[in-house]
Amino acid sequence: MTSYFLAIDGGGTKTDVALFDSDGRVLNRIVGESTNPNAISGDQVAKNFTGIFNGLFNNHPVPIAYCFAGMSGCGHVKQKAMMKDYIRAALPVPCKEIEIENDAINALWSGTDGGPGFVVIAGTGTIAYGRNESGEDFRIGGWGHLVGDEGSGYDIGKEAVRAMLRAYDRRQGPTDLTARLTSHFRIQHVPDVIPIIYHSPKQELANLVSIVDETARLGDKTAAAIIERSASALIELIETGISMSSDKSDPEIVLTGGLWKSSMLRRNVIEHFTNHFIFPKCPPVYGSMVGALNKLENNDIILQRLKGYFA
Repeated sequence: MTSYFLAIDGGGTKTDVALFDSDGRVLNRIVGESTNPNAISGDQVAKNFTGIFNGLFNNHPVPIAYCFAGMSGCGHVKQKAMMKDYIRAALPVPCKEIEIENDAINALWSGTDGGPGFVVIAGTGTIAYGRNESGEDFRIGGWGHLVGDEGSGYDIGKEAVRAMLRAYDRRQGPTDLTARLTSHFRIQHVPDVIPIIYHSPKQELANLVSIVDETARLGDKTAAAIIERSASALIELIETGISMSSDKSDPEIVLTGGLWKSSMLRRNVIEHFTNHFIFPKCPPVYGSMVGALNKLENNDIILQRLKGYFA
């Protein structure tokens, strides 16, 4: 008898939801608006879930055996209970069981297929999250751009603009970042960058990573130093994660997030270790699919078919 499962990856800016069955077939998948209770009101969370589910189940009104949701903003028991209520109320079909975890577990399991290890998520911010064989969780970093997120995309972008301003002030030597950044921001005078960055979201600075990476690879020492500092911060995250893992000799280490697209940074980090790193080929919602199948025995064939969907 065919069973049906619901996988939810609720990130800070979007919600990725997949409906699939016990034969490994994906019946429908929808990417909708954020459902992060720390970013939007409870009423909006409920409204966004309702819209997503109505589209997801429109042509497939099947009962759900198990729903696994890895959600940002759900690190505490009370938040998890509230999120479970939102999901159950919004579902247009019966659901036997709902499990809520934080969204980092999706990223981890997208690389380990549900096994232990830890993930370093490096994008606009940075965080490491792990789960040992005993089921114990640990977290390193992720404290936000004001007091943390060292080595993140935001951090790299901020340091690049800072270097341009310091060069403008003659507090340091010239850097090719000045020409690259003034062109990017479409400004003629360096000080004109100030109102832009102070009235833009964090992503505006994080988007500068590719410029810093390319400028560094072309030989600019200032840009290279920024990349090296970021790599050092990420190396520290990984080393701490290894020390907190149950398998300290060779834990499963998953690297996700847009920052790893920086070829120079990625090389600087990887060359520091002898460990094998996993770069997931499937998105985080696949990790949520793994979670939905965790209590199902002999799920390897199903997972392989689901991977084929994302290939």
